[in-house]
Amino acid sequence: MMWLKDIKNSTFNSGVALGILCLFSLSPVYAESPELTPQDFYHGAELETTEAFPFYRVTLPEEVYRESVKPDLSDMRVFNSSGQAVTFSLSPVEQSSVEMRESPLRIFPLKMSVDKPDGSYQGERITLKSADGVEIKISQDEKSELATSYLLQVEGEQENQNLNQIVLNWAQSKHNWQAHVTVFSSRDLKSWHKQADNAPLMDLASGSDRLLLNHIDIDDNYNSKRARYWLLVINSDGQSSAPIITKANSIAIIRDQRTETVDLPFNAKAVSKIEVEYVLDRPQPLTTLSIVPEQKNTVLPISIEYRTSHDDQWHWLMNTVVYQLDGETGYRVSEPLSLNQKLVQGIRIKAINGNWGEQPPTMTGTRNQIDVIFNAQGSSPYLLAWGSHQAPAATMMIEQLIPASAIPKSGLNDLPRAHVGSVMVLGGEQRLTATSSAEQASQWQKWLLWGLLIVGVIGLALIVVKLAREVMGSRPQ
Repeated sequence: MMWLKDIKNSTFNSGVALGILCLFSLSPVYAESPELTPQDFYHGAELETTEAFPFYRVTLPEEVYRESVKPDLSDMRVFNSSGQAVTFSLSPVEQSSVEMRESPLRIFPLKMSVDKPDGSYQGERITLKSADGVEIKISQDEKSELATSYLLQVEGEQENQNLNQIVLNWAQSKHNWQAHVTVFSSRDLKSWHKQADNAPLMDLASGSDRLLLNHIDIDDNYNSKRARYWLLVINSDGQSSAPIITKANSIAIIRDQRTETVDLPFNAKAVSKIEVEYVLDRPQPLTTLSIVPEQKNTVLPISIEYRTSHDDQWHWLMNTVVYQLDGETGYRVSEPLSLNQKLVQGIRIKAINGNWGEQPPTMTGTRNQIDVIFNAQGSSPYLLAWGSHQAPAATMMIEQLIPASAIPKSGLNDLPRAHVGSVMVLGGEQRLTATSSAEQASQWQKWLLWGLLIVGVIGLALIVVKLAREVMGSRPQ
């Protein structure tokens, strides 16, 4: 039985050795990652700053979107003149605008009469009549008095706009004048909704000074939106009669806030006359996708597929119709398709009916424009660097980077601007695929583990062979 004991000892020793090697291979390899320098990035550009401000905003050049390894642009840095990285944040570029559109309103004076309440209704009914026979009836719970009334009518394109303010004009009176106006709105002259109650109007003079309050603010609510008719009931509170309204205008306040975008053209590869593939250099989070046939007066139904990388499989996106028309109504192309920041590197389209002729459709994607906001630590000049496979994310939230008291009252767009100079090569194109020390250590561990497993399997096989031989040799002849 000595042979069995030897085999057990051999198996035990081999197992111990293999276990020690496996533990060694699985233990973390602590490779201290050196700080990144500008040479760890593909491209860069010098930033021109004027005065010594603590924070600057930078509009990224188009090369950053095409050459960044990370779709969220996190593989970029800002360095000072000493080569030290400074803290920064990435911020979408948002533009807001306020436009005031003034449009005239048609004025119809009305005669007012108050109907006494009857048994079926406890309140009062007001009847208003215009010279051309238009009659309006309004019910009121409170007691009403005779007042000056006007019907205002919205015309033309203004019918599709919200109305935020009504501005009235009248001839200046020799006497000071004050009144209150109640405003109703309607779409059909039948159903009326109160929009302002006892809003003040006044025209006061003192020597050469004049105080004029001639506008009525309208709340933005469901009933005020797209109302076509407006009714003014002006009560001068027993004072001198209200002046005659000679002009009325509506004010529509249009607020618009949008995120600026960057165009990203695709490279096309025709597969056939009914199928073509489009490729971006790198995966991009696209907000819209524009597809326009090259041939004029073409309407083409297509099927669209996409993939997030070269190695990904194709995913169905949608079926749609694209067109380019040039006729009596002018030049028109199909509207961009909304992708809601879907990650895309490749698009494949197939014609469902017909084909697009000699040239495939033109395709352009857009993604949100991003600005870099950085803390101007150290001295200038500063360097913007991008394109590094080994650069981990280092962006900060804007709330962490800039104290609330340091943000301009008008917003981040009013931060001082740093201008981007000419693009220069830093570490070269190889930085787009270079791995970090931690990744190299991880790969080394992986291959070592595989090697040890193979050696272990071979060792166990040899032990089994030795065991089999000794068993066969110990059998009696």
